[in-house]
Amino acid sequence: MPAGQIDKTKFRSLASEISASFGLGLNAEIDQGLAETTAMLATTAAAAQAGGSSYTAAGFFRSPDEANRPIMATLNCFCLESRHRSANVAIAGLEQVHRSTANGPVEIMELPVGPAVVAQSFTPGEIAVGTDIVETTEHAITAWIPGPKVVLGLAVTSNNTEDWAHVADLARGIFDTFEWAGTSA
Repeated sequence: MPAGQIDKTKFRSLASEISASFGLGLNAEIDQGLAETTAMLATTAAAAQAGGSSYTAAGFFRSPDEANRPIMATLNCFCLESRHRSANVAIAGLEQVHRSTANGPVEIMELPVGPAVVAQSFTPGEIAVGTDIVETTEHAITAWIPGPKVVLGLAVTSNNTEDWAHVADLARGIFDTFEWAGTSA
């Protein structure tokens, strides 16, 4: 992932690499989808570090609706210490907080490891690339999973609006596979 500020030349170079990996050629036109994916890749490492993520992974996928449209999704894990008495107490508190602050749907989801509060959000923004501005909307779906003495946040984000439903389905699949290592929740 690129480090530091990204100028127009670096942005175009990165977009060309992504484009080529999707078989579009090095000089493919930079449409909104490619621009969003490139901008997300360019800012992922810095955002994860600044946000306190203890683990970050990124994946590139082809849109199931448009084979030439790239999707980039990131997974971030946040581990927060907690002194909740039970998972139900933690869930009640998490649900109350997220229902009052989220700008998207909030639900309680039963996972194999127990209940989780799942909150979705979207944040409009823009990224400067040289003198140009790329408008983005970052979508996120986060499962807040209470465990022994911690609450884990598993967040899947993407700024691909056209394919957000597919990314949210991917996230739910990730949430379903989560397990606590070496202990029971």
